[in-house]
Amino acid sequence: MTIADTIYQHVKALPPAKALEVLHFVEFPESKSSLIPEPGANEALAAFLQSLPVGQRR
Repeated sequence: MTIADTIYQHVKALPPAKALEVLHFVEFPESKSSLIPEPGANEALAAFLQSLPVGQRR
């Protein structure tokens, strides 16, 4: 039995309100993945930060 099958068996036995809670729990990590920056974003940010003047206080 796969993990998905095991989860399904557990959720099937829950009342609808609890099953909805499980659904929201599962959807949360999926929504976070859209917040991960694009692969080149870190390099662009690093290049920008390196271009800033450092230590030039008056």
